[in-house]
Amino acid sequence: VGVLTAELARRADRVVCVEIDARLLPVLAETLAGFDNIKIINADVLQVDLHALIAEQFAGLDIVVCANLPYYITSPVVMALLEQRLPVQSVTVMVQKEAAQRLCAQPGTRGVGAVSIAVRYFSEPHMLFAVSRGSFLPSPDVDSAVIRLDIRSAPAVDAGEPAIFFKVVRAAFSMRRKTLLNALSAAFGSRLRKDELSALLGACGFSPTVRGETLGLAEFARLTAHLQAALKH
Repeated sequence: VGVLTAELARRADRVVCVEIDARLLPVLAETLAGFDNIKIINADVLQVDLHALIAEQFAGLDIVVCANLPYYITSPVVMALLEQRLPVQSVTVMVQKEAAQRLCAQPGTRGVGAVSIAVRYFSEPHMLFAVSRGSFLPSPDVDSAVIRLDIRSAPAVDAGEPAIFFKVVRAAFSMRRKTLLNALSAAFGSRLRKDELSALLGACGFSPTVRGETLGLAEFARLTAHLQAALKH
């Protein structure tokens, strides 16, 4: 009903909200009637041209994104905000606690996944605080947490072709119980033989039995560079 929006409007020069549920518009018109610096757009945030919206609504202003995200679309929204390279300083969101831990997980730790690597490629993540399920009415079945992603001016590593970098990362985490060699073979086997991929891992200084979840950003970037070179031959 606009509780977070009202608090943002008290602190910011301008607040633009994207709300998908048209049924909430008359409610928000009432609860936010005391503010003249709020604009509400009835749309799906995953379908909005955010570059155009920012250029139109926030020219000359420093911009941050802040939201209580619907938990079932947490990763798609976060990745859309990051991958579009929007001119924003940070993204602060409340998400399910387990999702927060995954988004902020350090490379090489047990909780890391492909989305953890992607988040660190584009931003510097911070776990801010937990929010218990008892803070909500009605109480949900999960705990929550608030995280902030400070957007990097440039990606954390020079990974060459980003599409190949992220294909490598996705492959590495798609088969957690298998070695990185087997995971890469499944993803790139149509273009590179397994012995070629094994030699490529050796050239990177990796054991043939290494698992993808143990690699950090720099290691994934090094692997991508060798893989790109091999794919060109």
